[in-house]
Amino acid sequence: MINKKYLKLLRSRNKNNYDNFIYNKIAERIIDSIDLLKLDINNILEIGINDTVISKYLESKFVEGNILKTDILDNNIRKVSKYNYRQIDLDNLYLENKGFNLIYSNFFIHLFQDFESVLSSIYNNLNDNGFFIASIPANNNIYQLVNSMIENDLNLYDGAYKRINPSIDIEKIILLLNKIGFHIPTISSNKININYSNFGNLLQDLKETRLSYCYKDKKNTFEKKKYFYFLENIFRKKYFKNGFNLEINFILISAWKN
Repeated sequence: MINKKYLKLLRSRNKNNYDNFIYNKIAERIIDSIDLLKLDINNILEIGINDTVISKYLESKFVEGNILKTDILDNNIRKVSKYNYRQIDLDNLYLENKGFNLIYSNFFIHLFQDFESVLSSIYNNLNDNGFFIASIPANNNIYQLVNSMIENDLNLYDGAYKRINPSIDIEKIILLLNKIGFHIPTISSNKININYSNFGNLLQDLKETRLSYCYKDKKNTFEKKKYFYFLENIFRKKYFKNGFNLEINFILISAWKN
């Protein structure tokens, strides 16, 4: 089970700054897909706010101001200028069937407790001929860092802690999309390679995604400097090649409501 209180704390940090390099690069892939649409889109829903790149693009191409942004934070904490905002719950994505032409999400919907229920709610809130697109992390996302952390944990603790939130298998996503009734569901595996000259910058970019492991069995104490010293050495030994190479692996989901 997700520790929703801890996740809200993570997402409240830098709440007015959505300029994370990783999210922005993924957002560009979402925009590439939306840019191919030949629709008059005038009612848009964003699930989970992780960037401003997509909404700015949509505003310039399709609509001005008619975007509903949603996240798990209270309205008084999350300040969203120009757009309507609504707080949502990870246990139940209830949206009152607003009839959206486009629903999108960037690295968020995998956090819901019931993935099938979320997809069903998205389907029910789309107009006929409405389009849904979302990115979620693949199970091998940032594997270089994950593998290095596992090795570091084993060396320091004689066991490994969970360090990354689980995602959803592609096969399960396809089955659910078809079961719910989505038309022409498309699932694609994507990757973005980032080369860092400084290991600290790599860690900082990941920290700013605000998606640390947030389940209730998470390690409850912060790591000390020596942990990151050893971590950098392991990463360097295993994956360094003209820089600290990090592979962002993610799944891009898209489908229509017929």
